[in-house]
Amino acid sequence: MVGRTESELVLFSVADHIATIAFNRPEVLNAVSTPVFGRLIEVFDQISDDPDVWCVILRGNGRAFCVGADQKERPGMSLDDVRRRRRISPQAFSAMRNCPRPVIAQVHGFALGGGLEMALGCDIVVAANDTVMGLIETRRGSIPAGGGTQLMPRLIGPAKAKELIFTGRKFTAAEAADWGLITYAVEPDALEAKVNALAQEIVASAPISNVQAKRAINASMDMDVANGIQLEAALYERILTTWDRTEALTAYKEKRAPQFRGE
Repeated sequence: MVGRTESELVLFSVADHIATIAFNRPEVLNAVSTPVFGRLIEVFDQISDDPDVWCVILRGNGRAFCVGADQKERPGMSLDDVRRRRRISPQAFSAMRNCPRPVIAQVHGFALGGGLEMALGCDIVVAANDTVMGLIETRRGSIPAGGGTQLMPRLIGPAKAKELIFTGRKFTAAEAADWGLITYAVEPDALEAKVNALAQEIVASAPISNVQAKRAINASMDMDVANGIQLEAALYERILTTWDRTEALTAYKEKRAPQFRGE
């Protein structure tokens, strides 16, 4: 196995308001180890504090997005190691959902177990249509514990989610798109262009607006409609006095594209 520093396990860069995060263990199909969890949490914390990031792309280097937990790591783990992993793994799996900025998953090759759960934690999932996916944990004597039992039923309904989780069956991204589990399944050679085009559309919108919209949408999953509408109204009020709101109105009057600043 190739030795890497923790910062090299998950690569991170920002250009033109778009952050790119890449799993970087291609020799093991980006299997997730405890240091990867730690680095992922660190990177998303950094993004949350960076006003220059307006959109995030999560991808994997090499032949796969992510095949889930590193099975070779576990036999050598002490009880304390296991406890630490269980303590930080929920933070890693929720990092995409808790990130205030929109997060796009760019998925190819394989997205299995925790890898698929990380993709489903993103706001938009774009995958090469031949990507092999699955929550395979029951085949390994476990259950999906990175949000899979909660996210999949909300996306495709409990009956289909139970079938896929109980059987541990693998499926393609094309099937996942048909079920509504992911947003898009595209030809492999069109994947990067599709993701980049979506990211460019997102950063053309007011970043403050997208932050509040994501907050409202995520909260709606746990609220009734009446309370959700109250929250929506409160978040709308926060936008009214921002520079970006004023700029949008001025640009509309002047018939030009707005130049947002995230303020």
